[in-house]
Order: sequence, then C-alpha cells, then structure tokens
Amino acid sequence: MANRGISTLGLLFLLVGAAAVLVVAFRIGPLYVDNWFVKASVEALADEELEEMSDAQIRRALERYFTVNGVRDLSPRDARIERDARDVTVVVEYERRVPLIGNVDAVVHFTNRYSTAEE
Repeated sequence: MANRGISTLGLLFLLVGAAAVLVVAFRIGPLYVDNWFVKASVEALADEELEEMSDAQIRRALERYFTVNGVRDLSPRDARIERDARDVTVVVEYERRVPLIGNVDAVVHFTNRYSTAEE
C-alpha cells in the first residue's frame, strides 16, 4: 500500500503561498481599517446642516470627525465639496501605496462620498 499525503515539495509550495497571502493581508489590511474610520467620519456629516454651512465650516466639521476617529493621514483640505441647487456632496478620495516585497508595491484607491440628497 502506497503512502498518501503531501510531498515535501508540495508542502513547500503550500507554505510559500500561505506566506504570500499573509504578507499581503498584513500590509493591505490596515489600509482598509483606516478607510473604515475615514468613511465613518464622512458619514457623520449627516448630523450637520450642510446646506446652511460654508465650505470652510464643512471642512472644520470634517476635521473634528477626523480627530475623533483618529484619522491622521488625511486633511479636510483633501475633501472635494460639490454644491448644486438641491444638495451638497462631500467626496474624500485618496490612494495609499504600500511596499509588498522588494520593489513590488500595492496601490489601493478609496472613495468616500456623502450627499445630502441621499438622506
């Protein structure tokens, strides 16, 4: 009866693959956690009367939410504020680049949007 199971070479490939997945997860995972806080900050603008606020007031409110949520890598100046006759839209769009292995980087792009028309 022949032995059944994984060979040494098969085990090596399995371990290398698992290590690669873990490296990617540990490098990219924190970016998504940080974006969760950015998204929460943008969505917290629902508590404000954006239609009656100036752009500077909206940016100050966003800065307060960034401070409360511990967002340090973004500035409220990076937010784009769009107005039309019926609504105000605040868009925080950014990307992060992290090194993976050697000269290989991962670039992750995030877009967070809040519009008073969506209430």
